[in-house]
Amino acid sequence: MNRWGCLSRRLLETPAYWWAGMLLLVLISGLIWVSRTSPVQGAYPIRQAEVLHRQAGVPAQSLMALPHVWDDQEPRWEGEARYRLEWPAELTYQAGQRRDYAVLLPRVGARYRVWLNGQEVANRFWVYPGFADTSLVPQIVYLPHAWLATEARNNRLEIDVRGQPLRKSGLSQVQVGDATALKQRYDQLMWWQVYATWMVAAVSLMLGLMSLLLWLNTRERLFGLLAAATFAWTVRLGLTPLETPPMSFEVWYYLQKLSFTAYCGFLFLFMWDLFEYRQGPIRSFVHGLLFLGPVWLAVTVYMNSYAMYQLWMAVITLTSVVALIKLFHRARWGLDANQRLMVVFGAATMATGVRDFAVVNMGVPGDADIRWMTVGSLMLMYALGWVVVRRVSAAMEQVKLLNAELSRKVGEREDELQRLFEQLRLVESQRVLEAERRRLTRDMHEGLGSQLVQAHNVVRGSGEQVDSQAVASMLNHALEDLRMTLDSLEPMDGDLPTILGTLRQRIAPALQAARIELDWQVQEVPPVPGLEARGVLHVFRCLQEVFANVLKHAQAQRVTVSTRDLGGQVELCVRDDGIGLGQLDRMTRGGGGRGMGNIRLRASELGVAVSFEDARPGTCVRFLFPLQQPAALMAG
Repeated sequence: MNRWGCLSRRLLETPAYWWAGMLLLVLISGLIWVSRTSPVQGAYPIRQAEVLHRQAGVPAQSLMALPHVWDDQEPRWEGEARYRLEWPAELTYQAGQRRDYAVLLPRVGARYRVWLNGQEVANRFWVYPGFADTSLVPQIVYLPHAWLATEARNNRLEIDVRGQPLRKSGLSQVQVGDATALKQRYDQLMWWQVYATWMVAAVSLMLGLMSLLLWLNTRERLFGLLAAATFAWTVRLGLTPLETPPMSFEVWYYLQKLSFTAYCGFLFLFMWDLFEYRQGPIRSFVHGLLFLGPVWLAVTVYMNSYAMYQLWMAVITLTSVVALIKLFHRARWGLDANQRLMVVFGAATMATGVRDFAVVNMGVPGDADIRWMTVGSLMLMYALGWVVVRRVSAAMEQVKLLNAELSRKVGEREDELQRLFEQLRLVESQRVLEAERRRLTRDMHEGLGSQLVQAHNVVRGSGEQVDSQAVASMLNHALEDLRMTLDSLEPMDGDLPTILGTLRQRIAPALQAARIELDWQVQEVPPVPGLEARGVLHVFRCLQEVFANVLKHAQAQRVTVSTRDLGGQVELCVRDDGIGLGQLDRMTRGGGGRGMGNIRLRASELGVAVSFEDARPGTCVRFLFPLQQPAALMAG
């Protein structure tokens, strides 16, 4: 058990690039096995053909080895050509046999026709008006029994080919024989050349979308470069297996070659950022290629120059080789796991490209019909995806650590702020208590203290003949003032009807003694902000002054107290039916009264609007309480 536990732990601790290397060995071994050059059972390869071609400077009839590529000829072939293929002597046909024959064309382009004994058996886009290229996918042509000759030497197989400038026109090695066996080979080629291409394009698109989302969220240059590279590769792969693209040849060719240039350039810059290289001449050269590429390829298409395209591909290949060398050079100074992974997969992808070039273009032994580059790019896509996942995981782990550190610091600051808040709360409580103490002292000094001083002066100035009734009246006023002060300390929460009800108990006896009827029309209204103890006492003082004027000067028979909700304000109105505001004002001025001024002063401290109106008959004192406390009062 311990042995298995140690083995599992060692496997988990094995670096990712070792696993990647073993996976690459498995994939490359699979590619070697699939692309082995063993012949198809029941089929016969045709390795040369007699070619009839009409072009100045080119022999009208020549014997060519297959595969035959027009662009590799000097001068380069153009137009149309007919390939006459020698029927394999071993392939005979007997009348009435059920065995079907077929012709497999791994690569033929850009359009073709197949003739059997003078009869056309296949016509692929020969008269198609738009751009078509049959060399992008393998082709299989079934041979009808009715047109086959029983003698092998009597069968004539001919293939007409129409080329396309700037494309690898011509004919690959042809296989003729059993249709079932060739169909299996055709399906295999379709899988490697078409279906695998679509699969890699889908993987590239998903990787590009993931990288784009990461770039939009992080704005990290690395993800932006990877998104640009993978989107360019998706365009390249998406255009490759289309026999009839919905565009002209010039547009298709330009987009396909430009997307490959963008893919190589942005992928190089991605590697540069991943390996944290400093700015250098090679990086500047790659930026120059990305800017020059659209212009160079446009001129290539315009001039129909295959040599310009070959030169451009040579520059890109040389740049890729230099980039790979610099990756290995960087390995001398130590690489992290992501960088080692990219070195392994970058080298493997480069090896697949070199293999394809050597087998297809240089005649190195191997299956030229199966390209390794597509699978190599798929491996590179998985490696890039792994790097992105690892980088995002590392970033998330870093964010997690930073969040933990931030939470710790925030907790410390919260504790510190809580302590400061408690200190401020204590200071504020002391300030409020001190302010309330000063207010009560001032109010008692102005009210109760003034009444007691007057009573004391009357007693002391009267000698033995004390006016007990006057002293009793003064003491009664002092007592009422004390009660009013104590009433203001009761919590009323801005309830104006409750405040007025408390005041009613104090003024009702005096009005009754003066034979003045009290008409109480106080209604329920919203709570008024700011009517705490200080505000309640101000209201009491204002109304005490109003009722004092009514009792002393108004000569009224009735006084009405009413409240109303006016929406944003609450109205309090005290109305009497006395002599009116004009005569009342003359009487109070003559007596030197300061009643109205005191009312206005206290109302302004509350933020309450007050007005004195002639009610005809009588006087109306109107208070308007705002339902939103003014900012100045809140600050105070």
